[in-house]
Amino acid sequence: MNPKKQQIINAAHRLFIQKGYNASSIQDILDEAGISKGTFYNYFTSKSECLIALMESISEDIRTARIAAALGESPSDADLFARQLAVRIRMNHEKNLFSLYESIFYSQDEELKAFGKSQYIAELRWLSNRIVDMFGEEARPYALENAAMANGALQQLMHVWRLGTDQQLPLDELTDYIVLRMKQAVEIQLKDGKRFLSERLLEESAELQTLTDSTKQLKALAAAAEDPDLQQLIAFLADELAAEKPRKAIVNSVLTTLGQSTDDAELQIYLEQVWRQIK
Repeated sequence: MNPKKQQIINAAHRLFIQKGYNASSIQDILDEAGISKGTFYNYFTSKSECLIALMESISEDIRTARIAAALGESPSDADLFARQLAVRIRMNHEKNLFSLYESIFYSQDEELKAFGKSQYIAELRWLSNRIVDMFGEEARPYALENAAMANGALQQLMHVWRLGTDQQLPLDELTDYIVLRMKQAVEIQLKDGKRFLSERLLEESAELQTLTDSTKQLKALAAAAEDPDLQQLIAFLADELAAEKPRKAIVNSVLTTLGQSTDDAELQIYLEQVWRQIK
């Protein structure tokens, strides 16, 4: 990210935490960042756009941490899933994001409300995909509603914990518990076939991505990459995936290297997609 843009985002983050989003003005951000109004408007058209950029930046950090935890591990590993669940909660706490989520939730700004909705749906889709990773394609009809229940259970259990005690939340214990309960729920559904939500409810027109799709997308990203080394590495990965029998050890090695060397959000999404597809 452009250093000046990052400087503005960092300043806005400090202000939004200290004063609150609604109480912070653009002038406050200018003063905190030590920039002119013209500089601010070079990067953002509004305060809400600045908040969205901040939240997107943190979402990229969460995605990077989840990928870093996953590469080299089996997608079906329940302990890995629990660790990945903990990433968002831990980062939300470290970045003091809960008040910012409330600002988005209660906002009358249509752009912020749309962004909050898209973030929520993206998290549910990630959870749904990981549930399928753990239990196989036969669990897909039950993935979305279990994602919704897991997400809701996490929020409510944390809320009740904080109401009842000042002790530090045992995050790893909590996420292990959520995954255990999820496994039990899915195993019951696989036997009785009962569900409330359609797995396609949030994406009626979406089609499942194949390894061939991912390979094409990576080739397009390689062609567009400005860094020669990054371009070469992405192209190598795409060629390996296009082989009749991709070498899993090599693919995992390249995924790990790429995951550690880029913060490009689109590329990170495809890296995780490939990781799931070659399991």
